[in-house]
Amino acid sequence: MLVDYHLHTVFSRHATGSMEDYLDKVRRLGIEEVCFTEHTSRQYLPEEFCHQIPSAWMQENELSIYLEQLAAAAKTTSIRIKRGLEVDYFAGYEEPLGEFLDSLPLDFALGTVHFLPMYQMQYISLIEAEPTALLLQYLDYTKKAIESGLFDSLAHIHLGWQAVPWPKGEDGKAARDALGEVVAAALRQDMCLEVNTRAFNFEGYGTSQAYGRFLEMITDYGVPVTLGSDAHAPKDVGRNYSEALRTLKHYGILEVATFEKRKRQMVPIGDRLLKAAGTK
Repeated sequence: MLVDYHLHTVFSRHATGSMEDYLDKVRRLGIEEVCFTEHTSRQYLPEEFCHQIPSAWMQENELSIYLEQLAAAAKTTSIRIKRGLEVDYFAGYEEPLGEFLDSLPLDFALGTVHFLPMYQMQYISLIEAEPTALLLQYLDYTKKAIESGLFDSLAHIHLGWQAVPWPKGEDGKAARDALGEVVAAALRQDMCLEVNTRAFNFEGYGTSQAYGRFLEMITDYGVPVTLGSDAHAPKDVGRNYSEALRTLKHYGILEVATFEKRKRQMVPIGDRLLKAAGTK
């Protein structure tokens, strides 16, 4: 089964395209199952905290509309459509976030760290700070998100080493150890980490070597992965899948996770899927 578990439409504000537009592209690629994961980061937070978040994203009154549209779309296609959200983690608000997620008919909760409160809630790639300190703080915060036990998978961990160059020497060892702690935390929590195929654009300071280090740790620890293109426009659906799936196979990652009602099932990545995933 070929899947894409990270899609954003106009509901996420900074994305373009309707669900129908995305499903047209999904159908052309032969993807059999998708999960829409619109951004939502405000509904479970106090109003004064919400004002600190620089991105608008989905509004509270739109959430029920989004879920209704997903249900309606699922009735019109043979493509399996799963209900998801991409939700920011903020330390100290675990209880209201858990209640918020439990109140919704979701298949999949994708956790994320875009903003670091210790840096005035700036987006990770915009923070001006000493690179090693920033990377270590980012990885520590992602570890806390995993240890919260609130999510099924954690999105795009590569944002940290895309924002700053991977350090060398003793600092590099400290960064590797911190990344290892993140992956080990996912193992203890029995949750997934995302292979986000936008990472294969190698933007900013991102490199194939740094991402390979991450995948090698996933293999060593035996942590399951979810697979998503992080599409913000229909043209992005399944982006870099050919390269990503070949790379996963190289590191011995031969299956990906799917979800229904927050329950995980693993599906194999086979040669047929590798041949089918020719999109860039």
